[in-house]
Amino acid sequence: MFKYLLVLSTAFFTFAAQAELTSNIGTATKYMFRGVKQSDQDIVVHGGVDYTSPWGIYAGAWAYTGSIEDFDTSEANAYAGVSFNLWNVAVGLGAITYERSEDKPDNTEYNLNLAWDAYRLSTYQDEDETYQYHEIAANYDFWGNSGLVFTVGLLDPEQEQLDETYNYGISYVHALPGRVDFEVNVTRHDDKGNSLVLGLSRQFDW
Repeated sequence: MFKYLLVLSTAFFTFAAQAELTSNIGTATKYMFRGVKQSDQDIVVHGGVDYTSPWGIYAGAWAYTGSIEDFDTSEANAYAGVSFNLWNVAVGLGAITYERSEDKPDNTEYNLNLAWDAYRLSTYQDEDETYQYHEIAANYDFWGNSGLVFTVGLLDPEQEQLDETYNYGISYVHALPGRVDFEVNVTRHDDKGNSLVLGLSRQFDW
């Protein structure tokens, strides 16, 4: 679950020596997006596929469902973009489409991403220009097979009568044998409060 979010966040800044195709599958206690719970169920199953070219072009898809029998609790995302280095700064330009269940709106976002060392700055604009979302993140590796990601996000609505909202997150990922990751994510949202999510995921190389 969180592995997908971390991979998507850093996909702009990884340059493969040759074309790479990977897939992933996992489960989590819920699906959080920018500090807000999206899944109707307490347990979700998710999976995705990612392609990265040697020229900085990337594309992928990811989806989750809270019920195999009822796909109305599901979401599917597709994303693509290009990344390049500008001196010591990595620059990424991309788009992501969100296809959600009937009670949640579908939309497309365009994004600009800058990264230097362990730090990232991202901004997202929806296709209808009703809001912008900005995020700062810092990634740290430790103990050889573990990592921490700290994020701060700001949702900035275009309508003046709507308030800005902040969300904060700390993600811990620990690599287990067999390319399995154990994930813990703690978030806080101005309106939605605190949340704790646990997850397991596995990556496959093709």
